[in-house]
Amino acid sequence: MDPTADTPSDFPSPPWDRVAIIGVGLLGGSLGLALKARRLCRQVVGIGRNMQRLEEAIGQGAIDIGSTDLPSGVAGCQWVVVCTPIQQIAAHVLEAAKAAPHAMITDVGSTKESLVRQLASFPDLRFVGSHPMAGSEKSGCQHGSAQLFDRRLVFVTPSPATPKTWTVEVRKFWESVGAQSIAIDPDQHDLCVAQVSHLPHLIASALATSTDPHWIPMAASGWSSTTRVAAGDPALWTQILMENRTPVLQATRKFATILQAWVDALESGDGEKIEQLLEAGKQSRDALGNRHPSS
Repeated sequence: MDPTADTPSDFPSPPWDRVAIIGVGLLGGSLGLALKARRLCRQVVGIGRNMQRLEEAIGQGAIDIGSTDLPSGVAGCQWVVVCTPIQQIAAHVLEAAKAAPHAMITDVGSTKESLVRQLASFPDLRFVGSHPMAGSEKSGCQHGSAQLFDRRLVFVTPSPATPKTWTVEVRKFWESVGAQSIAIDPDQHDLCVAQVSHLPHLIASALATSTDPHWIPMAASGWSSTTRVAAGDPALWTQILMENRTPVLQATRKFATILQAWVDALESGDGEKIEQLLEAGKQSRDALGNRHPSS
């Protein structure tokens, strides 16, 4: 997959009048900051359940106004971006589409096949799924950054029936805030992120759990870097892993097979096999190059 292939980067990024963000947390807040920093819209509307948090987002410069009423919040918006937990996205998309039928709607959910299939049953729905490979183990708008999407990859996941022009619009939207984009089938997206995002989180959590608490204060950068994502919200990650359970299970079984090879090599004292396993891992990691990997 080449994120620069068939890219709409040469399209100008037009300013929009109003953009609504449903769920002003880390990703939603960062998107608002990016839209405002790049002057891409006149007004960013933040929509959430807690007015106090929305007022804090206003104070942080992530949104211009806040609303706890989704229909009135999205009214008159050209774009609606749903940044809520994955189990809430479909309902929020449908509610937004009813109140703003002409708006282009996308989301930031980290699983796509089930969501896209569910929403594809509404043929007039102006929705194309997205997943920015950007984030942090931290949560909340207070940790947002206008540069969060810079040079990060955003998957755009149209259904077979999605008009190509809609896909181009959504890719252009994400590129306007500094990201790279790639269009990919929803099921292929889920297979990919199971290996490059969801399995690493599972492994990081397992490693953190398996470490004797007595030695954790002595840990250096290797342990802390490897386990960083394990500090993420357990409730959120439970939803993600359950939603993408089958691809994650496949990836976990493959990892278990490789881990068993390590166990066998260590038990037998096979230094040659250990070096082969280390070399295989090095080659895979070196293939990434020096670019900063997406989260």
